[in-house]
Amino acid sequence: MRKSAIIIFIKNPHLGHVKKRLAKSVGDDKALEVYKQMLEHAQLITKTLSTDKFLYYDKAIDKNDDWPNDIYIKKKQSGTDMPGRITNAFKDLFNLGYEHVVIIGSDCLELDERIIRLAFRQLDHFDTVLGPTKDGGFYLLGMNSLYTEIFKLSGWGTAGLTPGTVKTIQTLNKTCFMLSELAGIITVDDLSKKVNILFK
Repeated sequence: MRKSAIIIFIKNPHLGHVKKRLAKSVGDDKALEVYKQMLEHAQLITKTLSTDKFLYYDKAIDKNDDWPNDIYIKKKQSGTDMPGRITNAFKDLFNLGYEHVVIIGSDCLELDERIIRLAFRQLDHFDTVLGPTKDGGFYLLGMNSLYTEIFKLSGWGTAGLTPGTVKTIQTLNKTCFMLSELAGIITVDDLSKKVNILFK
């Protein structure tokens, strides 16, 4: 069986630090409440996975939060921008000997454990796995080796990220399995579609 790991990228849940675009419409307090529930969802869909689990904080490691220290290996993100931080996280784990590595964030409430398990299974057959979002980004990226060219794209944060990533993978003569397209939570319009999940 391949040595596998999942990377979960999160922001430290501090007032005024998370979901800033959403906060412009609903306020910092509500945005923080939303984000904390999104973190709960991310933990729910990863805690029972039969793979090593790495939790990467953007500001500081928190050993006293709700993420169990006996389940999640906690690290701090390093790098000056998102592509660099993701590259460094993948590099960390491949250097530790992992052969299948998947990264997710916490912005997609439609993501579930079944989809994550599918991503790992497909890495037995494909070089990469990509989970696209409806806004042109992606909620999951999996690789069986570090392909740094993916992170040199200029389309990060734009609707061109997914097509640009697929094109880069093809240019490298690598294969890619595409997961189902899902929606993230970025703006108040996104929030309104998930209100029953977020506010019980």
